[in-house]
Amino acid sequence: MTCKNCENPLRTDYVYCPSCGAKITQVRLTFKGLFTDILERFFDFDNSFYRTVIQLTVRPELVIGSYVDGVRRRFLNPMTYLGFALGISGFLYFVMQKYGMDAIDLDILGTGTSSPVQEKVMDFTLEYNNFIYLTFIPLIAISGILSFNSRGYNLPEHLVSAIYTLAHLAIITFPFSLLVMLVIPEYYMGYSLFTFIIMFLYSAFVLIRLHPYSKGIVVVRTGLFLILFLVGYFAVSIGIHILLLLTGVLEFSDYLPPQA
Repeated sequence: MTCKNCENPLRTDYVYCPSCGAKITQVRLTFKGLFTDILERFFDFDNSFYRTVIQLTVRPELVIGSYVDGVRRRFLNPMTYLGFALGISGFLYFVMQKYGMDAIDLDILGTGTSSPVQEKVMDFTLEYNNFIYLTFIPLIAISGILSFNSRGYNLPEHLVSAIYTLAHLAIITFPFSLLVMLVIPEYYMGYSLFTFIIMFLYSAFVLIRLHPYSKGIVVVRTGLFLILFLVGYFAVSIGIHILLLLTGVLEFSDYLPPQA
């Protein structure tokens, strides 16, 4: 017989393919087999998913450095990890639209009102949340290559670092985001501001671990990364407003203060 994954010849007593490492399956798919496969892939603490989550939390340089250096099977590759993050992010925003949208308080500054701009930008953000989410990958990568690069990484390698960083943030904050959305949705905008701060801190942590410098230089480079990161973030925000103005979703009158 042959391997169904790589099509190399196999002996009948093989449990795993010696060429690609895939498990040999000789029976038709059943509900029991499907359930077992899901358990093995996502709830087995010895598999690559949980190794990737754990190591990206405490030693991100091991995961990212290994992938850049050519190690491909020890941890999940960045695109698979990103795909999982996009999936749970999509589920979170589905829950938001279904159960929490009416309760979200857009007035995070406490002015007592929410402007048409806030509401329209929020609607756009929800509808295209995955696309907006992906714009942070080049933002983190470009900010990183201009501030931290002791390993001499090129832009594609910094993009890999940014993909792992952003995907990991989405995965580890998902339970807390879902809890806030279901229990106290009125505080979700304030919580989003908190997660933005976490995004910066974790991104800086990854870069510091991946590109070691002396303590004094680290402080300077972290400050530079913060400036570049904020400039990129405001550029994305301004770009969204310009896009909505050009498409007619926003009007200049929406920016005027409400009449007394």
